[in-house]
Amino acid sequence: MSNKSMATLEVFSPEIFVQIFSYMNGYDSYEAFYGLNHRLSTLVLTYGIKYIDLSKITFNESRKMFSTINCSHVNTLVLSNEYYDEQIDRILDNSYFPLKNMVSLNALMLDYIGLYTMHTITQQHFQLDNLKSLIISFRSDLCKEKVLDMYGAILYNFSSRLKSLTYLFLSASKDKEIICRNRSLLSTEISSTLQRLFIHHIQINDTENILSHFSKLQYLNASIRLKEHIIDYPLSLNLIACDLSVRSTALELLVYLLKQCPNLEKLVISFFPTNYDDLDCNQWEILIEKYLLKLKQFTLYIFLFHTEINIARVLIEDNFLEKQFWLDRKAKIEFIDGESTDNDDIKTKIMIEFSI
Repeated sequence: MSNKSMATLEVFSPEIFVQIFSYMNGYDSYEAFYGLNHRLSTLVLTYGIKYIDLSKITFNESRKMFSTINCSHVNTLVLSNEYYDEQIDRILDNSYFPLKNMVSLNALMLDYIGLYTMHTITQQHFQLDNLKSLIISFRSDLCKEKVLDMYGAILYNFSSRLKSLTYLFLSASKDKEIICRNRSLLSTEISSTLQRLFIHHIQINDTENILSHFSKLQYLNASIRLKEHIIDYPLSLNLIACDLSVRSTALELLVYLLKQCPNLEKLVISFFPTNYDDLDCNQWEILIEKYLLKLKQFTLYIFLFHTEINIARVLIEDNFLEKQFWLDRKAKIEFIDGESTDNDDIKTKIMIEFSI
């Protein structure tokens, strides 16, 4: 950097640098400013390394930075094994850089992680007392059964050790959705902190355990499969928002679940009906009017085979468009051709929504 540029930078107040650093990856701030002079180096080490994304940084490059900075200042860390194999393993290895040094860490993202790496992390005896947000995405080439086992270990055991955790995101590959079959993940320890839970591309069949284990849960986003023999779910008074994908499930079973969530204010359902009776607007009206009295936002996506769309259109138009309950709420109904949707969702569907 030229002397002229240095002189220009020296004019900026510390507050300006703090603002600049807030928009930058901590690694980039370190590379750009550390070592230029004492003032800039001090500013970087004090304010510039709170958010660090090393997902595209080699281990040797990150090691150089970690040998200089005070890790206790880091509050967000992003790691990935996608671009550099075993990056997560090497950075979080106890013999090199114990995660426990990041005592102020409140957000941790582990992307493209393998099972062995995740298992190793769960076995480490560190206390991330301030960690509030944990995001974990598994590699796409992993054994489904083993990912399912690890999902249970993270959800019910590892997360319980994180006493401040309020946000948990678990994801498998969208090209290889994992389906829980005839499996129930039991837990006896109750988590008192988790408020927002996202489970993507892992179709779960233990909804009752999730609701009982996470008693303070406020937001749930998951693909679920409900069991026919369960009609009594835990009462979930703290749950105020749900985004659920419900497959191979009769509407009756969904009612058993949702009637135990009386304080829901926002509900988004991607529903795959088992028969045309599930399109009966009276059943949906009873669900909302009887059990979900606080509901303000409702969106229902009904997914159908292309050959069924014409029959469903008639049923919807003859029911939802004519009933006073839906007219009072100014319900919007849209028929969406699968060919016109984005790449993540190409199925033909019907959308029914209202907001009051």
